[in-house]
Amino acid sequence: MPMPSRARTFAFMGGVSVVALMASTGLASTAVAAEAGAKSDAPALEEIVVTADRKGFGKDLVQVGSFRGARIIDTPMTVSVIPQEVIKSQQALTLLDALKNTAGVTSSQTSPTVYNNLAIRGINVENRGNFRLNSSLPIVNLIDLPLEDKDRVEALKGASALYYGFTTPSGIINMTMKRPTEDPFTNVTVFGNDHGSIGGHVDTSQHWGMFGARVNAVYADVDSGIAKTQGHRSLVAGAFDLKPNDKLTISLDAEYIEKTVPEPTVIRFTTTPKATPTNLYPAITLPPLLASDTNLGEKWMKNEADETNVLGHVNYKLNESWALTVDAGRSELHRTRRFSTFNPTNLATGEGTLAITLQNHNEYINKNVRAELAGTFYTGPLLHELLVGASKNERTQFNVTQTNGLCPNAAGVQVTCTQNYYNPRPIPETLLSPSSAGVLTAIDDVGYYAFDRIKYGEWLQVLAGVRKSDYKESNRTTDQTTFKDKPTSYSVGVVLKPRKWASIYGTYIEGLESTPIAPTNATNAGAQLPATSSTQYEGGIKIEPKSGLLFQAAYFDIDRGVAYVNAASLFVQDGRARFKGLEYSLTGEVTPSLSIYASGLFLSAKQTSGAPTVITTSASGVVTVTPTSVGKLIENTPKRTFSLSGEYRLDQWVHGLSVSGGAFYTSKRAINNLNQAFIPGYTLLNLGVAYHTEIEGHDTTFRVNAENITKKKYWASTGGLLLAEGPPETIKFSVSSQF
Repeated sequence: MPMPSRARTFAFMGGVSVVALMASTGLASTAVAAEAGAKSDAPALEEIVVTADRKGFGKDLVQVGSFRGARIIDTPMTVSVIPQEVIKSQQALTLLDALKNTAGVTSSQTSPTVYNNLAIRGINVENRGNFRLNSSLPIVNLIDLPLEDKDRVEALKGASALYYGFTTPSGIINMTMKRPTEDPFTNVTVFGNDHGSIGGHVDTSQHWGMFGARVNAVYADVDSGIAKTQGHRSLVAGAFDLKPNDKLTISLDAEYIEKTVPEPTVIRFTTTPKATPTNLYPAITLPPLLASDTNLGEKWMKNEADETNVLGHVNYKLNESWALTVDAGRSELHRTRRFSTFNPTNLATGEGTLAITLQNHNEYINKNVRAELAGTFYTGPLLHELLVGASKNERTQFNVTQTNGLCPNAAGVQVTCTQNYYNPRPIPETLLSPSSAGVLTAIDDVGYYAFDRIKYGEWLQVLAGVRKSDYKESNRTTDQTTFKDKPTSYSVGVVLKPRKWASIYGTYIEGLESTPIAPTNATNAGAQLPATSSTQYEGGIKIEPKSGLLFQAAYFDIDRGVAYVNAASLFVQDGRARFKGLEYSLTGEVTPSLSIYASGLFLSAKQTSGAPTVITTSASGVVTVTPTSVGKLIENTPKRTFSLSGEYRLDQWVHGLSVSGGAFYTSKRAINNLNQAFIPGYTLLNLGVAYHTEIEGHDTTFRVNAENITKKKYWASTGGLLLAEGPPETIKFSVSSQF
């Protein structure tokens, strides 16, 4: 993939080829942090432990991507860090719970009560490549990824292909494991909600000389408040560190996740009004919102999934200036899914059809190996922070041939089930097919890359890099290569720091992305379409008005390929789309008593090219119209999102008492690529209270959080003609004690 002329011009004007994806070098918890003003001829790699970042809502450091160990104010991209303090304050249990604090994150297509199918800035976050453990291993996001064993969640927004390979330009979601601590402890938490959920969590850490271990274990009966969705989940996770000497660090992280819960039925429009030459985009009438606990499905429609993630990491310091790191990991998920969708054929009576797809034991495996050499050195007055590396990622997916759930009609013949939207009827169970026939697809993504961050004094950073990829998609069942390419991609960027507490940056990034697998509501479900490219420009400012408080503002412009489920229910690629917007955030400590996490996004996302409108007339005179998507808004893309949450500590009145609250706004979103209907915007309001005290010498914290206190009914997810209603209001509680 040659560099576009616009990028060459930008690089020439900057005086040197630069890249935006490098703000530090090193792996896991190490980073190049030598200062340009240092007097040594051999600057040293400084070890930075990201999990030892400052306390509070505001964080100084970031771990995701090649930025690991860098200060957020020095990173030339939009980065959101949701730390443990925010997660605890809000009693966040899922990724969406945490990421609702950062602008532009929405739920896509499916119900968020089973797992979080996410979009950022209107672009879907690909579930096999965009979610990372410890900034390295791509983990499979088809199960609720737990937060109990995580120290923080980070969202690196935008294209990130130079470091991570083929990923969508929505962003990378990084989850950092909790690490062993020097001081041993055991923390026990009991938690639940007013719908009947109840669970326990044990977090324990020990240290024996050179070896440290931290173990997290969770078991919970879960209930979202939606009818017939009671289930359970569990987690066992361990983080182990071995440091035999000052040069060598070895880490191993492992987690086993399991969740079984009935999946609520979602709306899917399969019979939409047909386009005509005079009305290309006939409106789709949305059904009314029902009581939030309504479920058109049954208890037997379970989503059963388990995932095992294992990641090993070795960091060896060759000398004070150079270090070698190697990561190797595997993520494996198994899922049996009974997925149901309701098509309302008569909104007056509520009658419609209930389609049930049964998928017995699908398997997803990611294998990832990465080796990097990081070093720092001077050339004259310029300080270089260099990273060269290679990575290999293999992603396989085995989709068992799905079968359909059926119901007996009046004559006893098995046919497609019917259901009533307003007065749901019981649906008889269809047993899973024991067949193991299916299709095995694979993605092999090998990359070789180099990054250099060049610092001149304290006020200028120029970033440069390149990646050469060897990418192949294949159908291993038929032994066919479906797509392959060996592109070269570049990025360019400059960071200016007129003051230590302020930075101004501009970047150009070339992205490479795998097209997501065709969704279950498509006729070609499971199909793997060819990969595409994307480009991104971003410019912004970051200001730290006081220690621990950070303001970020950025303008971005992303151009990428478009894939969607078309009017014929086929998942297709069609043209290009452009995503332009302004995003801002203010996070951290306003006063010693007040913490804040605020963000907002103004977004314009439209399809800019693609197939034109086609009108055909058959020999019998039947007119068929296929309207274009060009000029239409991208589905499931809000023009505006805002969030404001905070915590106020009332120690001056009652020691240990704090109150918290949040408001989260999402504007209207199109339900499909033709914009035939929009779900309304909504605002959710949350309140919380916590009390920290000492009982029998043990630190103990009581928390109560009320979510959606106004009992707002809303559509939580859409896209691809799918609709999922949000869960009802929920009151969460927890009691935690440390020993």
